[in-house]
Parts: sequence; structure tokens; C-alpha cells
Amino acid sequence: MEFRKINQIQLPDQHFYEIFLPILFIIIGLFGAFNHALWRDEMQGWLVAWQSDNLIDLWKNNAPSGHPVLWSLLIYFSKNITGTPISMQLMHWFLGSSAIVILWRFSPFNLITKALFTFGYFPFWEYFFVCRHYVIAELIIFIFCSIYHLKEKTYIPFSLCIGLLANTQALSWSLSFAIGMTLMLDWFLNPNQRKNYKRNKRWILDLTSSIAISSTLLCFGAFSLLQVRDSVKLLSSFIDIRHFLRVIGQVFGGYMLIIPNSSRFFDLILCASITLILIVSTIIFIKNFRPALIYFLSGIIFLFLFNYFLFLGDGSRHYGYYFLLIISSSWLALSNQDHQLKSSNHQNLFTKGNLFYFPGLLTICLTIHMVVGIHMVINDFRLPYSSGKETAEYIQAKGWEDSPIFATRDVEVATVSGYLDREFYVPELQGFGSYAQWANRVTLDRTKTLDEVQVYLDRFPKVNKLLLLLSNRSSIKNLQPGESLYVDKIRVIADSKFENSFHDSEKFYIYWVERIVD
Repeated sequence: MEFRKINQIQLPDQHFYEIFLPILFIIIGLFGAFNHALWRDEMQGWLVAWQSDNLIDLWKNNAPSGHPVLWSLLIYFSKNITGTPISMQLMHWFLGSSAIVILWRFSPFNLITKALFTFGYFPFWEYFFVCRHYVIAELIIFIFCSIYHLKEKTYIPFSLCIGLLANTQALSWSLSFAIGMTLMLDWFLNPNQRKNYKRNKRWILDLTSSIAISSTLLCFGAFSLLQVRDSVKLLSSFIDIRHFLRVIGQVFGGYMLIIPNSSRFFDLILCASITLILIVSTIIFIKNFRPALIYFLSGIIFLFLFNYFLFLGDGSRHYGYYFLLIISSSWLALSNQDHQLKSSNHQNLFTKGNLFYFPGLLTICLTIHMVVGIHMVINDFRLPYSSGKETAEYIQAKGWEDSPIFATRDVEVATVSGYLDREFYVPELQGFGSYAQWANRVTLDRTKTLDEVQVYLDRFPKVNKLLLLLSNRSSIKNLQPGESLYVDKIRVIADSKFENSFHDSEKFYIYWVERIVD
């Protein structure tokens, strides 16, 4: 009898999950926006916009960061939603949610692929919970894929995609070039595209406007990046086998979310071999739709050259661009199956039903991404990404927010500064500041922090007591809360430590410094 009842239970149909899963993603993200503790890179973006009184100030404050101004501009226009960093987090949540809604509404992927992707590492964690400009690239790429069919009528939306991508982040230029290359070669190689486009009576105006828009935005983005050209370290040797394999490791990371150990040649060669299989599988799967193939190959080449000659990348957020390229290339290929070239029936390891068939490999990759993504999100609710928020709340609870505060290292203590909404005296600037001013700062020996405190007291003789805020690697080792240390004419009293942080560098320590009067 019980078995009959179980068999009569009907599971929700696919339409239910197509509504439920995106809503679940959005709701979790909203809770995350209010819970997530920002770390220094996130807070840097907020402070640059928050302390800019106008767009000219915004440009000047953002320039030394090495990033185009688009992200700072979005924060600037949304900063007064709450007047706190939550404004930025809500804006970021909206952009990330929009990207996923577009994916569910317009992408050709099946339910399982969409679900695995949605709760994967990049869309669910790195580009959703962590508030950085990378979410803009994700959103623009998804918009490009969803409107690709409009190219027969107008190029203006695509010129905006190209131009805005170039104003997002340096690596986004590779995807911007990939879109441009795809559209340009499609124009020259596809006579039907030219024929259909020219049916528009104003096609010349549309084409010239599109070129003007993309060119203007590209020049603007280039100008932003060229302001920090002196800080770019070019590859010293044109041929470097280890470096070449490390760049391939970035591609491997885009697929498998793992970066090989660069100190071990075996790891590099093994991952390079697997990466070759994954790339060949991708190419064979999308090759019948020429624009998707052009987009994928040009994107891979541009990203690879950027990683090889300019910047290898620093963390998963950077090799995530390869992942976006893989997903968007597959999107284009599957969305345009009616326009694909005839494929041969020749069977090999990469064709349907065989070991290296791309959809199967993609499912494995997406499963890995989903497991790590869900883990990171759960972990963020359990363990703060930074202890900066907790440190600031402690200072506020004690009523010390208006006390003289000496803080170092400037890059890390910016998190606390942002939550307290005030400037600290930072020795790297030899003055007051709240965020890392890359063009004006000097690097200091962390072991000489107390010497810098003495310099501060000499400059401000009326200050007899101050709060000393130190990040982890600048902290006074072996000095526990309640213990004191006498150095020359000052007394240092350890007050509290905040070590509940995902990022080791963002553990903070509070001390009181008192001037010893003879």
C-alpha cells in the first residue's frame, strides 16, 4: 500500500525548476549581500567611489588602481542607496542576478547544465558574493549571447558590449576583441549576413554609429589602462617553457578550477595534456557553427597572449575568464544549430557517445564548479571573508570611533576604515587616508611599526593616547590582550584580536599606545 502511494507522487516538472532555481539563487544572494564581510579589494572599490565628490574626483581616485572606471562609476551612482557599503553589495547582487536570469531565459542549455552552472563557483561565489567588477563581464557576455541574432538588424548593441567590456577590466579586453573578431569575420565570410543587414534602409548609419561607439569606448578604456603602464612588467624572455605551461595551467583552471603546481614540471605537463584534450573537445563540438568557433579561438588566443606577455593572473577570479569563454562559446553554438555547417559522421573519441564528447566533459567540469561554489557560499555564512567588519563593530561598540587611530598596513586596514567611514593615519602615506593610494604610498618595513608610531607622536605632540590598528603581518607577536610592552617613550597595551577571517592577511589586532611622560 505504501509503495503505491510513493509511486503516485509526482515530481515537479521542468518548468517549476526553471522558476524555482533562479529565484533560490537570487534569494540566497540577497542574504549573502547583507551577510558578506568585504575584504580589502572589495572595500577599495567602495572607498574610491564613496570619497569622490564628483566625476572628476572619481576619475582621479580610480586612475592609480589600474582598472578602467566603469565599476567605480556604477558604485558612484548607487552609493547613496544606503550610504554604506551595502549599497555596492546590492548593486552587485542585482548585476549577478540579472546575468543568471538571462542565462535561464535565453540560453539553450538543458536543465541540468543550467542548474550546475548557476550554483557553480564563478556565478554563485566569485562573481556574486565577492563584490568586484568581474560580474560586469559575466553580464555583458551573457547579453551578447542572448542578442546575437540581432546582428542581422543592427550592430549598435554589440558595439556597446565591446566598448563596455573594454572598460571593465584589463582581461575583459580579450573577450571584447573576441566579439569584435567574430562579428567582423562573420561580415566578410557570410554573404547572407551582409544581405540581411543591408535590408535595413539605414544600415550605413547603423554601421558607422556602431564603429564610432565601440571605438570611442575602446579609446576611453585604453586611456584608463595606460595611466598605469609603468607598473606593467613585460616578460623578460620571449620563450619560457615553464611560463608557457603555467599559462596553459590558467586555461586548465578555467575548465577544472584547479591550478597546477608551477614548481613541478610533471604537474604542469599533465595538466597541459588534459587541457589540450578539453580544448580539442570544445572545438570539435562547436566547429559546425563558424562564429562560435571564431569567438572561442580568438578569445583563447587573446587571453593566452595577455597571460603570457602582460599578466599571468592572480587567483581564480582571473582564470574565470576562460570559463566564461567556454560557456558563451557553447551557448552560441547550441543557439544556432539551424545555421550550422553539415557535420561528418566520422566517429572518434570526441564525438557523441564517446569518452571525450564535450557535453559529458562539461558536465564533469560544472559538477566540480558547483561543489566548490556551494562550499564557498556555505563557508562565507560560517566564516567571515575578512574580520574587518567585526573589528569596526567592536570599535563602534566601545565608542572609540572618534579616537586618534594609527593603522597599518594601509592596503589591509582599508576594510576597517570603510566600515567605520573615517580616515586613519597611515604611515605608508605619511598622513591620513582610507584606501590604498597606489601612486602616493611608500612600502615600509613592518618590523618598524612602533618607530613610525613614535614619528606620529612627534608630529602630533597633543596626542597622548591613540588606538593602534594592525593587520596580521604587522601585528606585535607574542603580545596577548591585557599585556603591555614598553618601547622608548611609549607604552603599548594589547586590547583585542580578531582572527575569525577567511583571509589570513585580514586578521586585525587592536592596541592602545600611551605616551610616557617623564
